[in-house]
Amino acid sequence: MIRRILYGSVLCFLMAPPAELFGQFIPNGSFDLYAPNLDPRVRRAWREKAVAKVGPNARDFVEKQGDDAVAAIFACSRPVAVQLVEFYSSGELGKLPLPRGLLAVIADPRHGDDVALWAIYHARELSDTDSFDAYLRSPLDYALGLKKLATGVAEARARRLNQAATTAATWEVPLSDDEKLGIVGVAGLVIAGFLLWRRRGSGIC
Repeated sequence: MIRRILYGSVLCFLMAPPAELFGQFIPNGSFDLYAPNLDPRVRRAWREKAVAKVGPNARDFVEKQGDDAVAAIFACSRPVAVQLVEFYSSGELGKLPLPRGLLAVIADPRHGDDVALWAIYHARELSDTDSFDAYLRSPLDYALGLKKLATGVAEARARRLNQAATTAATWEVPLSDDEKLGIVGVAGLVIAGFLLWRRRGSGIC
């Protein structure tokens, strides 16, 4: 029954008029994850095409990671797509802070092989949240050797600290002049009471 549904979905995809499907692809003809109102039959057909491109080992990757995996596969050449599936199967992809975030970045038509391979070869470094965030911000800078990851990490940490400081500042409630005077008065009373207690304790009248 499931096979019939799959075959029917693929058949509908192949029989659909080009104009109807045009809006669901990006200019280079690959899967467009962000196309509006993406037809479920088209999504299923592209999943089957992704598995056909890489091989049966891609089935779990495609079904578990969904459209992000499909888009990443079609943004890469077949050899790199195979490595990406192996990267997932080994469990290394799952160790990253946000696996689907990486797949979405790889899926960009400008990124593909370069971004995927660098991430695969530097998986241990990318398991660090700051390193991962820095890479996702400008992956080609690192993949093409234009920027050191350590520099991006320092920038990411500086951004986080600035955001924390900004957030803390927004929670600070300024005191009015009356409130400040009240605090000073209370402090004065506490000090006076302490001095009076000391005088009595020492027997000074």
